[in-house]
Order: sequence, then structure tokens, then C-alpha cells
Amino acid sequence: MDISGDKVILRAAGEQDRRMFTSLIQDSEIIKVTGGYAGPASLEQQMDWLCSPPDSARELRRVIAEKEHPEHALGIITLSHMDPGKGSAEIYIKLESSVRRKGYGQDAVSVLVSYGFCRLQLSCIYSRILEDNLPSRRLFEACGFRLEDRYKGREYEDGRRQTICFYSIGKCVL
Repeated sequence: MDISGDKVILRAAGEQDRRMFTSLIQDSEIIKVTGGYAGPASLEQQMDWLCSPPDSARELRRVIAEKEHPEHALGIITLSHMDPGKGSAEIYIKLESSVRRKGYGQDAVSVLVSYGFCRLQLSCIYSRILEDNLPSRRLFEACGFRLEDRYKGREYEDGRRQTICFYSIGKCVL
């Protein structure tokens, strides 16, 4: 099932997305602002994860693609840790550097939040963003998310602990 926005289409991943996904997992800027990965993983393991069917009750993974050229992948977006009992889920997004600050991220987040509220019956969607990741913080604020809290994250090998900003958006009743 594809989810369509003004500028993007959110679609299932496939082998045609290998170049984009390789670009994302090797992008030093993304690694720096997301805290990297919890453990080492090969490209094959990452592709297997991206292309495998998610546990639909707990996760929704989509490739962000241009609406006019759906074969052209721009990044990935995920709703994870879905908890139907609480009506909550976590959202995260990664975009290739060449398409950042062009409205694709805002459209992707907005359309997935809308889908989460309308189709998945979620009442709260949240994101945990490193304090230093100002572009992501601005993106989520532009999409209506509010800063709810700050806390210290896990300790890294060098002893650093980064501050994590907790953002959320609740379903608006009109």
C-alpha cells in the first residue's frame, strides 16, 4: 500500500533502492546526528531489514520517493514501537543529503502522521531527536510536533552522553 503526499509517495522498499540505502548508511552526517547504529551491520543485513515485511502490528516502514518519479528513492521513514493499547508510535526519517531542505521531509512526515492518526487510529506520535540535530528538530516543529522533554541518552564508548529531545504530536479533534 502506497501513501501519497503532495510531493512524495511512501512505498514499500525493493532492490531498486539499494543505492539510496547504501548512501544513507554510509552518510557520516546522518551517523553523527542520529547517534549511529546500535551495533555493526552489513549492507546485506540492512537491506534484508529494509525489504523484509515488518511486523505490521508494530511497525510500518516506507521508502520516501518523488511523487512524479516513484522509482527515485529519496530516503526512508518508519513508524515503529506501535502500541495499539496506548495508541502511540515512534516516527523517524532519514533523507539523502541532496534532497534535504526541499520540502520532501516535511511532506513525508506530515502524510505519515496523518495516516497514523486516520488509518491506524493512533492518538500520539513521538520522535526522539539528538539535541544537536537542529535540522530534524526544525522539521518536526514545522510538522506540528512539540518539545515535551529532554533527557540524557546512552553513554558512548568515549564516555559522552548526548541529550535527547522528546517531541510529540497528538491527534487534534476539530
